[in-house]
Amino acid sequence: MGRKGVMGRLFCVVWAMICVLAWLVGVSVAGFSLPPEVYRIGSLKDAQGKAVSMNVPVVFVYSDENTRCGLARTATLDVMEELKGRTVVVYVSRNDSDRIPQYVIKAMNSPAAGKFIPKTVAVNPKTGRVEMIIPYISDRNKRIEEIRKIKTLIPR
Repeated sequence: MGRKGVMGRLFCVVWAMICVLAWLVGVSVAGFSLPPEVYRIGSLKDAQGKAVSMNVPVVFVYSDENTRCGLARTATLDVMEELKGRTVVVYVSRNDSDRIPQYVIKAMNSPAAGKFIPKTVAVNPKTGRVEMIIPYISDRNKRIEEIRKIKTLIPR
């Protein structure tokens, strides 16, 4: 085998490895999985019942679990992680618009909710009153500080 044949094969192997690595990186950064304690909008009645029994807010998190944006993914997971066990979190996607309560839609479409995902709306499960709206906050420390305020909304 000549030098061109060896170089050609080496080029093909290297190119194949680059393609596989690029694919793996693309797959690994795409989207996120919802934690098991997070409800989907289809289970809203169960989520509301649990929130009433625990005397905690229902927190609606509007995001895109298939996002390729690392900032949106991290911010969404921050909300879910910070509120785990202290609220009842309900995940909302753009495909759920027909099942979202109107007061939540109104809050998510308000200027206070901002333009970027995630958009977070905390609701008193007994009254249906929107207690807090948190837009996407790029500074992680400020975002977590704001998220933690939700825990104090309904006194136990």
